[in-house]
Amino acid sequence: MAKILKEIDLPIGWIIFNRAEALNAFDYEMWMGLPEVALELDRHPEVDVIIMRGNGGVFGAGADIKELLTYAEKGRSQEYADAVHYCFENLAKVEKIMIAAIEKYALGGGCMIALSCDLRVAGKGAKIGIPLVKLGLAVEPLGIKRLLDVAGLGYAAEFLLTGDVIPEDKLKASGIVNFFVEDEKVLDFSKELALKLLENGKYALRMSKAILKQFAQGTSDEAFLKRAFASCMDTEDFKERARKFAKK
Repeated sequence: MAKILKEIDLPIGWIIFNRAEALNAFDYEMWMGLPEVALELDRHPEVDVIIMRGNGGVFGAGADIKELLTYAEKGRSQEYADAVHYCFENLAKVEKIMIAAIEKYALGGGCMIALSCDLRVAGKGAKIGIPLVKLGLAVEPLGIKRLLDVAGLGYAAEFLLTGDVIPEDKLKASGIVNFFVEDEKVLDFSKELALKLLENGKYALRMSKAILKQFAQGTSDEAFLKRAFASCMDTEDFKERARKFAKK
């Protein structure tokens, strides 16, 4: 059975972590497989939003520590690190909106995968944190970069250096969680959120994400930024929406 599944429920594409017996802890195969599924859904012409979730009512308990130790003891640490880097590097290439539906746990690598999404929905009882320092590990640098983009230096330093489970008020204030809902409503709310987003202009959604990414990377493409607003104005979607608005 594949450890990364996809389901298409148009206009939504679901990515499902399928290792419930291990609380969806990520192993090497999953680090390599997740970006391939995400990019495949990104290319799908009828999928407009991607939602990530875990089977078994758990988003993800982080990296598989037993496997990490095996790689370390065999002198293959860099091989494993390269797989994690590959995952985050390629998730950043997804152009469509991604939502993380966080149930129960999003710890360590699970939290960093959730941060690779644009929006995060979490159950009020979810445990979210980045406890890698407690194991003597630093987070993979691209994961830290994304944490900085979302939460800022102050929160990023606190969460990384303490390794503690993050309290609800700081999850919300830092932007790590955008929406808290009752635990049993996480998946339904995530789907409703995706459909609500799609009431807006699809091109405008993707362009907004692309602009945000440009500024977050700190290496803005001036030609792209100069053209971005006008390119939205040129779409038939804008013209149709603007005509309807003008008639009100």
